Amino acid sequence: MIESLSDVSVSIVTFNNADVLKERLDILLPIFKTSQVTNIFIIDNHSTDGTDDILKQISEDEPQLKIILLDSNKGFGYGHNQAIKQTNSQYHIVMNLDTTPKQERLIRNMVLYMDRRQDINLLSPLVLFPDGNIQRLTRNEPTVFDLAVRFFGPNWFKKRQAKFIHLNDGYNREQIIKNATGCFMFLRVSALKSIGGFDERYFLYMEDTDLTKAINEKGKAFFSPEFEVMHEWQRGNHSIGGAKLMIRSMIKYFNKWGWRLW
Repeated sequence: MIESLSDVSVSIVTFNNADVLKERLDILLPIFKTSQVTNIFIIDNHSTDGTDDILKQISEDEPQLKIILLDSNKGFGYGHNQAIKQTNSQYHIVMNLDTTPKQERLIRNMVLYMDRRQDINLLSPLVLFPDGNIQRLTRNEPTVFDLAVRFFGPNWFKKRQAKFIHLNDGYNREQIIKNATGCFMFLRVSALKSIGGFDERYFLYMEDTDLTKAINEKGKAFFSPEFEVMHEWQRGNHSIGGAKLMIRSMIKYFNKWGWRLW
């Protein structure tokens, strides 16, 4: 059992977040410090709004921050991989800037949980909206139909959509998760590195689904409602550009893992 939470690292990818960056880090850094997370990687995907300058300024007073400034934006997974390649911790947290651990001891308790459960390589928490409502992110492994119908809205094939997100049985019990959200993933580094981190062919969307699939091939990805985080949930795929990115990622995913139509 590990005794020092210096064995935990975290990575956050930023892109044009200048308007919220300082406010969010003012919230997150004390949480990381309390949990003794000393390796905090912030990777900036070549922002054009001054995010990089803000990060440089903050890091002058926060020596535990490891700032990685990329010269081009190659996507969410590529950004996180730059931290994954550098970390030598036992556990690593992949999370979004707009995600906040709800419980003060969440990171410590996740470490203790993973120490006890050596068969689990990815631990996914219960994700809540800021108002306390559950985000329905305990999803099935996708089929072409499941992903396509979601573009039409929640009123189409309601029973099938409810089954896809485990509406009736996915949020009050522990279970293997087939499709974990990338807004907060608690990962065993040895397993994460054995699969090469994120597949960098995905620019955005489906990279978390792909990682979950790869983790489950060699061990277990697990959901537990014992752990809670809050997430703002910025849904870029509601735009035309976001939808195009989503479709491209869907094609890459099914080309890699097989085209399951139904």
